[in-house]
Amino acid sequence: MAISLKESIIVGFSDFWSRKIRSIVTIIGIVLGTMSIIVVLALMKGINKKTLEWMMERGGLSKIDIYPDWNYDNKTDAKKYFDLKELKLIRSLIPEAKYFNPQIRHWVRHSYEDKEYRASVFGVLPDFSKIEEWSAESGRFINEFDINQSNDVIVIGTKIREELFGNKDPIGEFITVHGRRLQVIGIMRHRFMKNSGIGGENALGYLNRRSFIPLSTMIHKGTGEDNIRSFSVKAQNAESAPELREKLESIILNLRHGAPVFKVESAQERAGEMAESQKTFQMIFFIISTISLLVGGIVIANIMLATIQERTREIGIRLAVGARRRDIFLQFLVQTILVTTIGGIFGIILGLSLLDIVSKYLEFELIASIEMILIALTVSAGVGFLSGIIPAIVASKLNPVETLRYE
Repeated sequence: MAISLKESIIVGFSDFWSRKIRSIVTIIGIVLGTMSIIVVLALMKGINKKTLEWMMERGGLSKIDIYPDWNYDNKTDAKKYFDLKELKLIRSLIPEAKYFNPQIRHWVRHSYEDKEYRASVFGVLPDFSKIEEWSAESGRFINEFDINQSNDVIVIGTKIREELFGNKDPIGEFITVHGRRLQVIGIMRHRFMKNSGIGGENALGYLNRRSFIPLSTMIHKGTGEDNIRSFSVKAQNAESAPELREKLESIILNLRHGAPVFKVESAQERAGEMAESQKTFQMIFFIISTISLLVGGIVIANIMLATIQERTREIGIRLAVGARRRDIFLQFLVQTILVTTIGGIFGIILGLSLLDIVSKYLEFELIASIEMILIALTVSAGVGFLSGIIPAIVASKLNPVETLRYE
């Protein structure tokens, strides 16, 4: 008498239900392993989203940054800065670039009446606002007229406004920066991005502690030097950024006679590299979680082997009344897969219910998806298949005569 798949499933459920305590203990490892897979995959998905958000907040994926490579052992004495002549040449060689902004940075004291605050002041061009996608919240940003006239104007971040002016409107007021009086013409939009991790601090808070003046003012009325160590470029779109990055790298290498004293980084490529690194970590955590599932599978295999001894006579009767060996094999294999699948379902439910708790504790968003649920369920069922193979083979190979004599 052949045993159908439906009957095997029913028998498996009946055996599972009749031995509740043992079944629950059996699937605990599967539940915990599956739960770990859900949490790990949700965490990595959240990290991927956070990485992309960070890139978008810092100018998007079409941005390219050029800055000195301080790790390079410069044996050629190649300059680690650009002068205005070189920058004009570079700009003329990349007409496909949408925006271009060289900048000089100094850490100086900002003063207003009896208040002082030390912060970074950047000499920039009007394109800075477009590259960073960061504009003035009130007033205006630096324009071409300010550059051409080397105007004594400044745009400040919200933290500087708070420290120097409190609730007072600073537009039109004069502050002293590095001994020079500059008129406040704008206040930058407040930047905020919830920090990843406990504490919930502003990950972009450092941007609010910056001020900006015309690059020409910085050079002609400030230090008097045009040693520009970094600049940024924005491609027409994210897809064209890697090609523009390669072109820029080639131009700069030629200017420095082959010495790679500058790093040229595309946000698009950097995002790709970070995604690859995260995939590696995801695979490591996934393997660790899978190992815990396999350990649970070994426990299940041992319990199923013990179950065969308990049901030896039952197996003999089934074989005696016409059951085929493959029916016995299928019955035990289905039962094992059923146990791990049920454990997987409970693990998925537990894992999904923990996402909010873990997210609140880490103050970091964990993102669930149908894909990860299917992965966790497939892995748990696969573990059941692997752990059920040997017990199923042992059960199907039993001698009918010996099984009927078994006490």
